[in-house]
Parts: sequence; C-alpha cells; structure tokens
Amino acid sequence: MKDKTVRFITFTAMGIALVILAQLLGNVLPAGFTVVGPFTGKQLLTGSLVNCVLFVFTGAVGLWSGVIIGLLSSILAHFFGIGPILPVVPVVACGNALLCLVFGLLRGKLSDWLNVVIAAVLKCGFLWLLVPLVVRAVGVPDKQVAALSVMFSWPQAITALIGGILAILILPRLKKAKNQ
Repeated sequence: MKDKTVRFITFTAMGIALVILAQLLGNVLPAGFTVVGPFTGKQLLTGSLVNCVLFVFTGAVGLWSGVIIGLLSSILAHFFGIGPILPVVPVVACGNALLCLVFGLLRGKLSDWLNVVIAAVLKCGFLWLLVPLVVRAVGVPDKQVAALSVMFSWPQAITALIGGILAILILPRLKKAKNQ
C-alpha cells in the first residue's frame, strides 16, 4: 500500500510539473500569433499540451491523478500570470477535472478514440456554457465577456482533441515500457 501511495504522489507531482512546463512553453510564441480568429498559437500549444498531460496521467496513473492535475493546472496558471481571470479559474479547473473523469470512467468500456472525443466535447460544452455565465455574474465588461466566451468555446474542443490524440499515441508506449 505504501509503495502505491508513493508512486501515485510521485507520478502526480511529475504531471503537475509537466503542466507547469506546458503552460510556460506558451510564452515562447509571439504575443500576436493567431491561428484562426481569436484562437491564438499560445492557446493551441499550451492547451494541447496540458490536455495531453491530463489524458496521459489519467490513463497511466489513474483517474484521481488526472483530476488532481486538472484541478491544480488552472490555479497554477493563474498564479503564474498566464491563466484566465480569477472568476474563471474554478470553472476551468472543473472543466479539466470533468475531462479526466469522463476519460477515466469510460476507459476500457469504449475505445480510447471515442473516449477522447466524448471527454473533449463535454469539457468544451461545460466551459462554453459556464464561463460566460460566471464572468457576467461577477460584472466583467461585455467586451471582455465576448472575448472570454470565444476563448472558452470551440478552441477548447480543438486543444482537447489534439491533446487526446497525442495521449493515445503515448499511452501504449508507456504501457510497453512499464511491462519491460
């Protein structure tokens, strides 16, 4: 039991470190680099890598490892000054946790490809619905509400799908390495 707990804590801490690294990597891109419309290169890189870490650690270490990493990732991003405004932080944290819960609970029941799609769509829908409600409720100006509404809409599905595809490519290799 003790070894399992130490393993869980160690690997979850590694996941948190990788999430921090992914969030900081977004800062290497030029500030004005946009992919499409409001979808920035920073969001594409950071979001895809963070979601990849969430999927990988949920699949390799366990559901609760992914949930813990997902909850902490938006809090840490905010403290590093690279995350969303404070009222959005708990919503993003819950969206990340939802992604991990759905993927972890469906794992072994459906294909990982389908699990990634379902988790990505649910996370996107959750954020798309709740972010505008929360920011309006705390009195954020309409112009900022509009920007945050777009930022936390379809780009969330894209970054979650990219992260999930990367994770699906990584997970079998981790399993193979573990068995050797």
